[in-house]
Amino acid sequence: MEVLLITGFLGTGKTTLIRHLLLSPFPGAGKIAVLVNEFGKIGIDGKLLSGLNVEIIELASGCICCTIKTDFFKAVQEIHQRLRPDFLLVETTGIAQPGEILDVLCTPPLIDFCRVRSIITVVDAGFFQAREILGPFYARQIQGADILLLNKVDLVEGTRVQEVEGSLREMNPSARIFPTIHCAVDVSSLTGDSSTTQHKPVQAQDHFPDSAGDAFQTISFQDEGALDRKKLTHFLESLPPSIFRVKGWVRFRDSSAFVDFSGGRYRISPIDNLHPTSLVLIGRKFSEAEILKNLRDCLTQGANGAQSP
Repeated sequence: MEVLLITGFLGTGKTTLIRHLLLSPFPGAGKIAVLVNEFGKIGIDGKLLSGLNVEIIELASGCICCTIKTDFFKAVQEIHQRLRPDFLLVETTGIAQPGEILDVLCTPPLIDFCRVRSIITVVDAGFFQAREILGPFYARQIQGADILLLNKVDLVEGTRVQEVEGSLREMNPSARIFPTIHCAVDVSSLTGDSSTTQHKPVQAQDHFPDSAGDAFQTISFQDEGALDRKKLTHFLESLPPSIFRVKGWVRFRDSSAFVDFSGGRYRISPIDNLHPTSLVLIGRKFSEAEILKNLRDCLTQGANGAQSP
C-alpha cells in the first residue's frame, strides 16, 4: 500500500490538494483510499471530499501524532485489511508533525504493508511571514517534507514569492519546491518512486509542546438558526491573530454558504443546498467564551440556537 502523507499548517490547502489528486488520475494509482484527520469534533474535510467515488475514513477530535495515535495505527490496519487500496492518501490535521506520523507508519506490522511514497507539506505563501509565532513547530513541518507546495502564490507579490521560496530552500535544501495556485501541480511529480525516497529520521521533539500555555485550542459551534451576513462578516474581520482557522457551513435566512478563514483572509462561498451552521475554530490562547458569545451575536433576531456541547 503506497502512502502519500500530506501535511501543512491550518488552512494551507491540504484538502484542495487531495481533491486535485483524486480528480487527476496518475499512472499506477489503482484503488485509492483517503484517511482524514480532524482536530475538531466536527468532520469538515471528509464531507468536502465526499462524492469523488473514493473511500473516505475520518479520525476526529484529536491529532494523529499524539492524542489519537493508537486510532491512527488501527485505522491504517483496517484500511489495508478491508479495502486493500493501492494508494492511501493521509491528510493530517494542521497541527500534526510528519516525523511522528512517519514513525507510526514504520512500526510493525504497518511497515510490512505500507510504503511512504512522499511526505508533502503545503505552505501558505501569505502566512509564511507569521511563522515566528509558531517557532520550531512550524519549521519542522517544512523540514520533514520531501516535497513543498508553496501554495496561494497568487495572493502575494511576485518578489515576496521568491523570498519565501528562498527561505524554504534554506530550511529544507533537499526538498523539491513547487509554487502553486489552488495546489494545481503535475500529479506525477508528487508520486515519486518510494524505493529511492530517503525520509528524514524521526525526532522525538517534533511535536508541538502540549503544556497548558502552548497547546492548540479548538471549539465547535452548531446552530439551526439563521445568521446575519453582515454580522458574520464583521465577526470574521474582527478575529484576533490567535485564531488561525475557521471553517464550516453557515445558514443565512434564505441560503447557506461555506466559510473558509485562514491567515487573516476569508471566503464566504455560496452552496446550492441549505445547511445548518456548523463551524470549527482552531487557535491558541483565546477566550472560548468570548468567541462563542460573538458567534451567537451573529444570529438573526429571534433565533434561538445553542452551541454544541
